[in-house]
Amino acid sequence: MRNWLKTFPKLEVVSRDGSITFHKALRNANKNIVQISDRFHLLKNLTEYAKGYIKRVIPVYLIQEIEDADNCSSEFVTSRKKYQYKTKWELIQAVQNMRLEGHPVNYIAQALRLGNRTVSNYLKITPEEESKYSTIPILKTGQPTPSQKSRKAMLKTIRTMLSEGYSKPKIAEAVGKSVRTVNRALLADPTGNHGGAKKRGRSKLDPYRKEILNLSMKGQSSLKIFKQIKAKGYDGSASLIRNFILKESVKNADSMQQTNYQRIERQSIISLLYKEKSHVKGLNEGIYSAVLDQYPELKLLLELVKEFKILLFSEDPHKLDSWIKSVENTAISELNSFVQGIHRDLQAVKNSIIYPYSNGLAEGTVNKIKVIKRIMYGRCGFQMLRKKILLNYIN
Repeated sequence: MRNWLKTFPKLEVVSRDGSITFHKALRNANKNIVQISDRFHLLKNLTEYAKGYIKRVIPVYLIQEIEDADNCSSEFVTSRKKYQYKTKWELIQAVQNMRLEGHPVNYIAQALRLGNRTVSNYLKITPEEESKYSTIPILKTGQPTPSQKSRKAMLKTIRTMLSEGYSKPKIAEAVGKSVRTVNRALLADPTGNHGGAKKRGRSKLDPYRKEILNLSMKGQSSLKIFKQIKAKGYDGSASLIRNFILKESVKNADSMQQTNYQRIERQSIISLLYKEKSHVKGLNEGIYSAVLDQYPELKLLLELVKEFKILLFSEDPHKLDSWIKSVENTAISELNSFVQGIHRDLQAVKNSIIYPYSNGLAEGTVNKIKVIKRIMYGRCGFQMLRKKILLNYIN
């Protein structure tokens, strides 16, 4: 590389990544060349180190108890009162009580999302038939499994004992688990569900979710909704819509009965490295403050990352020395590793602050070429790659 670089005697400035090999080759070829550490690579490396800290310290998701997690409108919740009842007998009693209060059959049917005939049949049922309906659940699917019930009970015991002042080793001994399990239980979902239970992939319903909920709030059946959105391009099944409405109904009914918990994904915390908190989905000021209270070092990390981004465009290289000292005074090993890399290439990093040059445009082109190469899955030769690149740029 050194001999190749010597073929460019008029070379004055080089913007490059953090490669020490490249640094030495340039220095040996011509010590007068101004070497500039590319800002794109600096920022990428910093955020990768910061991301490593977040992944090391913060679990995949956090559970934060909140006072009001019901984001749905009262109309939507009210129209699904049926799912607040656990058994068919409770629902029958609700129908009969509403009728005693003077409500007509049509109103009861609309409020509980039942058919008029079903309401009429429920009104005919006598108290002597309670045993027949008291064991029939409203929902035949989605009931907690025995393992979920057991896990939920254990989590409740651990939280209760901790609030009563018991030490973690004592709690671990009482529940027959390790201290590590107790620590993880304090961050676990209190419902006993697995961490990935609520995650879902892409669905054909995604473009129509809001419209489906709005139409359902107005009392339209799933079949009518299916016909309406099918005319707009939906190519899924009617049962998919029916199951979606059922799940939303159950979710909102449950949120009215039990303590509300907010699940905070770790990815939302990582997004703070790139965005302002106001632009991160599911992260408001209250949740942000609660996370920082739990992880005070995280606040320092985010501040240092933000300061580095600002000083990189400040045109004042002396600020870098101050920033490095701030990092070295912390116990964040990932940032200290990043600083060690800066020390190895200090002048080039300072030059990135002094000079406006950057190879960001070249990096974008290289990334584009890499995408084209990967699309070929290694099954084509160099000539095909060349033609694809040229064709791509011509178009």
